Order: sequence, then structure tokens, then C-alpha cells
Amino acid sequence: MNTLELQNLLISEITKIEDDPFLSALKTILDSRKTIPKNYSEQYNNELKVAEEDISNGNFYSHNEIKDKIEQWKKK
Repeated sequence: MNTLELQNLLISEITKIEDDPFLSALKTILDSRKTIPKNYSEQYNNELKVAEEDISNGNFYSHNEIKDKIEQWKKK
């Protein structure tokens, strides 16, 4: 099935839907496409730079520190 056939099939099926919450969910999915970055590698590299800066500045927890925090949370 090519893109045009798939689009026509989806349009046909969507016009049959009378369930407002389902249509709202579809709209949310379609709207989310607008907020997804186009350049994934640029965003990924920027996030890596921020993470490396955090590590350089000592803003991290060791594995044992995390295990201790988890045990503390379990006791609450």
C-alpha cells in the first residue's frame, strides 16, 4: 500500500468515528508531530554536552548513592 492509498484509507476510517475522546486522542498524536525536533542528532549532541558539563561540575550520583536513596524511599 502506497502513501496515497494509506492516507485515503485513514481518511475514510476517521470520517466513520463518532467517539469524541478517540478523535481527541488522534488529534493529540498528530499535534505531537509539531513538537518533535527535526534534527535528532543536534538535540542528542546538545543533551550530551549538558550531561558532560554536569559530570564535570560534580552534579551526579554514584551507583551506591542511588541504591541508598532507593532504600530510603522504600522505607517511606
